[in-house]
Amino acid sequence: MPKKSSEKSRLRRAITHQLYRSHERLLEEALEVTPEVTDLMKLREMYPHYDVDKLLRLQRLNMKINAANDFLIEEQSAWLDPSSRPQGGIPYDSELFAEREFEVDSEELQIKSEQVDIDEQ
Repeated sequence: MPKKSSEKSRLRRAITHQLYRSHERLLEEALEVTPEVTDLMKLREMYPHYDVDKLLRLQRLNMKINAANDFLIEEQSAWLDPSSRPQGGIPYDSELFAEREFEVDSEELQIKSEQVDIDEQ
């Protein structure tokens, strides 16, 4: 038996309300997040046993986490209030998220070749 139009509209209103609440919750949670430490000197104090390379990787990771949370805040705000969306969209830091090239690890290649052999058995 097909649903009546009033049942469909009630369901549609309920879905719309829950969707809106979901975006509000995402925004509230994102606003409550404490930004990650990106200051290299503070990271050195927090992790004195880390070498410089590890600290730099941690700093870059924290910058990405902060950028992702900032994006979530801006995107949820713009969804809830479309007039607040910046002209041209939200800026993207391509340098921060650029793909990096790594050396080919011979041990990794060996493990992968052994895995292929195991999978073929």
